[in-house]
Amino acid sequence: MNFQQIARRVTHKPVIMSTLCVLPSITCAYAKHERIAIFTANGESLHPMRQLLWDECGVDPEDKRFVIVGCQDVPGFETVALGERVNVQECMSHIVKLAQDVVAEHAETDSPIRAIVFECTELPPYSDAVRAATKLPVFDAITTCDFFVNSMRNNPRFGVDDWHVSWDSKHDDYRFGEFLSSEMKEKLVNDERPEAPGRSQGVHVSM
Repeated sequence: MNFQQIARRVTHKPVIMSTLCVLPSITCAYAKHERIAIFTANGESLHPMRQLLWDECGVDPEDKRFVIVGCQDVPGFETVALGERVNVQECMSHIVKLAQDVVAEHAETDSPIRAIVFECTELPPYSDAVRAATKLPVFDAITTCDFFVNSMRNNPRFGVDDWHVSWDSKHDDYRFGEFLSSEMKEKLVNDERPEAPGRSQGVHVSM
């Protein structure tokens, strides 16, 4: 979400840098007293983004209808903070148990949880298991992308047929950063020189 505004400046396509982009649509589907659980890698990570989320999405993460669930204490999930690969099978039962506990905690109240949002992009591998265990809708990065992609896809069941041009499997020529404004290009460092001994390979971007 921190890069949402920057990315929007260089394209007319929909920009969705976080599952939280669809949070307004999710909230309007439920009554104000019904709660939505937002799972994130760290429970404290959304607090500094409060103003940004209000400006970008029109939602306040500190609204009582949202239950923020941090996964930082889930066994095996600490690898996210370390920047290491997550062992999905190791974490699966723990993520499911966490979701069940959160739902059960609010089940007998006047504000039950009606939906789950996986804000962290490391969480979609657990979505189906959590749906099966809780019988609740789970929104994640994949369902969010599908929402926007499907708005531009041809519907083969009815409507105008074959209007959507199929990809010819040929890649367009593109030079890194060519669509940026002059101002943004000045902030871009693109190291395209051949790799020299002792140098790491890759592109360095400084924004």
